[in-house]
Amino acid sequence: MKKYLSILLLISVAMLIVVGCSNKDDVHKDDQYSKDGKVKMIVYGDFKCPYCKKVETKIMPKIEQQYIDKGLVDYQFINMAFLGSDSIIGSRAGHAVQLIAPKHYSDFQKAMYAQQPKSEDNWITEKVVDNQIDTLDITNNKKEQIKKSYKTKNSKAWQAANKDKKLSEERHIETAPTVFIGGEKVEDPYKFKNYKQLIEKYSKK
Repeated sequence: MKKYLSILLLISVAMLIVVGCSNKDDVHKDDQYSKDGKVKMIVYGDFKCPYCKKVETKIMPKIEQQYIDKGLVDYQFINMAFLGSDSIIGSRAGHAVQLIAPKHYSDFQKAMYAQQPKSEDNWITEKVVDNQIDTLDITNNKKEQIKKSYKTKNSKAWQAANKDKKLSEERHIETAPTVFIGGEKVEDPYKFKNYKQLIEKYSKK
């Protein structure tokens, strides 16, 4: 019996160590501001994540209106692409938009979340992505460039998507959404007041 209890104790300790290392809160402690002095807001997510969609629809409109549009916050989305084999397609497409039509990335992200079904099935297909690209207010030439980029193996968009995925793994980010503002983790990403508190805390007067 003692031997059995000892084994259980060792397993429990091992699990605590793994959990303690799985999602470090200080991973962005030295990543507080952009080069032009804006407070950095870094969001780890996945277009297939329903909780990320909640942040996108409930929190981001306020963040955009009150801080991003006023030049106070620098927003960065890191696509974890970890919720199925189709997640990486969305990530590649997102990076293609950022590379070719960066001012329209936010519109693309909103469009992708709007397509999210209630099921967990694979739904991010090239057809779905192409349809969202076609809704962007850009030239047909740029639309074709974006489509070609995210579909071409080893393109810059593919490389950027792989980099996002690797960063998420190396930084032990296992929960989506995970948000950092001014290098500090947002403890409850579903409450706007928590974002406001950290933005104002790190805003340069």
